[in-house]
Amino acid sequence: MAIAFLSLVAAISYRRLTGGPRSFHAVSTAEFLAPGTESEKSLRSPSMVPLSLPSRRGVQCRVIGWYVGFFTVVVTLIALAAGSPERPEMLQRLHDAGPEFTEVVVEKVGEVERHDPSRGKDFYAATVVVRLVPRTAAGAAVTATVRTDTPEPLAPGDKVTVLYAPSRPEIGAIAGDESRLGAFLRGDTMSPRGVWGYTGAWVIAIGFSVWGLWVRYGFRSFSRMREGDLAVRVRFMGTDHWRQGTANQRCLRLTTSSSKAVHFLTYIAKREVPEGLEGQELWLCWDGRRGTGGHRFSPRRASAALVSDDGWVLHALIAVEEAEALVGEHVSIKAHAVTEANPSPVGAQASEAPEPPKRLFLWDPRSAWPRFVSAWALALSSLLFACGVALLSGDLSGTWRWLTGLGGVVVALALAHVLTMRESLLAFIAMNSGGGSSASEARGR
Repeated sequence: MAIAFLSLVAAISYRRLTGGPRSFHAVSTAEFLAPGTESEKSLRSPSMVPLSLPSRRGVQCRVIGWYVGFFTVVVTLIALAAGSPERPEMLQRLHDAGPEFTEVVVEKVGEVERHDPSRGKDFYAATVVVRLVPRTAAGAAVTATVRTDTPEPLAPGDKVTVLYAPSRPEIGAIAGDESRLGAFLRGDTMSPRGVWGYTGAWVIAIGFSVWGLWVRYGFRSFSRMREGDLAVRVRFMGTDHWRQGTANQRCLRLTTSSSKAVHFLTYIAKREVPEGLEGQELWLCWDGRRGTGGHRFSPRRASAALVSDDGWVLHALIAVEEAEALVGEHVSIKAHAVTEANPSPVGAQASEAPEPPKRLFLWDPRSAWPRFVSAWALALSSLLFACGVALLSGDLSGTWRWLTGLGGVVVALALAHVLTMRESLLAFIAMNSGGGSSASEARGR
């Protein structure tokens, strides 16, 4: 949390040094025009399909870093709320006096309550009075009242295990053996079972993060085209929404020469698209093998990239159903690719052959997030940092610790909403949860 807070502080400071806050549209346009002016962007031949693209590895690292960071913060907040940064007052006093686990005799049994948990065996809770023997014979024995949980009802004369300080029996005692109180006596923030539980939850969250990366972008860097990768010439028609079942995601609408619609799944709104892009002809390249296995858990989206004749490349995904509908219009990238070794691809005119392959650049405006991150992000991260500090201190206990921890989780969700430019997590889950996988349900607005 401290690292995230300091990162946002550095981002805000950098933004102010570079001209103050800017909208995502301004940053998107600046990134789009960054590599050069229009005069420097000589059009490449439409017949030239690129064999290599700028890698999407940076996008993948940013996505996995975001997922892992978010889940780590959430699990940490809940673990801090469940644990305790210091020993309870009574246990601390016993610890300072040199405690021991000892069996003592029950002198009196108070009210007994039988508990029938949903799991495990019944047990009996009782308030009993026990006799504590001092370490020295000269000292007088004292009595203490403790709360016990036993498998059978207690009676006077029975023995129970308690923790008390023989040198100072007047402090009192706590019922329980080393397996129950040992972790707290050592100063552990929670029991070993709790540590394993939250560690397991974090590992599951990391697995979910890896799965989310695989679903959204795959593991390929998609920088070098392979056998099975396909391409088709499309025209950019503007922004749209792609629906499948309960999923509803922003996308770019593309059409082929036969007027087939393809939805390029990327979170870009109409106001974030640079001017002059609508109507341009582009190459749509995609992984022709991804999602074609026909298995239940086969991905329903394939890695894809838009390649402009001006040289920019945008990575995202397309639906496998829509990719399969392009059969007959696509071309093999290997056959139509242009490289230094193959300057004359299939279908190129003779006058176009001498033209060298153009240098491509990645259009990834979200990589410039320090320029458009809002002041709300800094405010929410400050509040999140304050929740973490409060949980690490010993000033909160009981209900207040849980309220602070749950409040921190709510703040983390709000911060996620702001930092992801309001991308819908629920839409992402619905899109990949198995509902609406039928191709007949996929439709554009």
